[in-house]
Amino acid sequence: MCIVDILDIARHPVWLIECDTPVPAGFPSPADNNPSGQRIDLNTILLPHPDCTYLARVKGNSMDGPPSHIHDGPLMAVDCALKPQPGNVVVAAVDGEFTVKRLEKRDGFYWLVPDNPQYESLKIAVPDQVQIWGVVTHVVTELINGKLHDHVRSRRL
Repeated sequence: MCIVDILDIARHPVWLIECDTPVPAGFPSPADNNPSGQRIDLNTILLPHPDCTYLARVKGNSMDGPPSHIHDGPLMAVDCALKPQPGNVVVAAVDGEFTVKRLEKRDGFYWLVPDNPQYESLKIAVPDQVQIWGVVTHVVTELINGKLHDHVRSRRL
């Protein structure tokens, strides 16, 4: 069984300072130390359709392979205003149970495909069997355990 935790979203701006200089994953260059000081609002990035977007926590590891690498535990921004397209990661209800999978089209049929090869794909042969709840647009992964979870309340559907 897959549980989708729907989370309350703060609708006021969350301002952060943006650094214009890309941060290299190799050795840092002292010459690139020039932050722009521009402010960005995470709500405009994560929630372009705030009335049609919800946050959900990932439970399970069926999407932890390439290309998405969505592991157990992070938050997903799920946009219901977007029309699901092949290649999108979606939240779907299959026979009343929720799952997160990649939507693909093969030989005229739609499939829900996990990014982890240890799991099997699901052919959507009966369209009424599956409801797409939204397209996953962003994944917020916590790198310091406990901080995000301490500040986010959730409820079960």
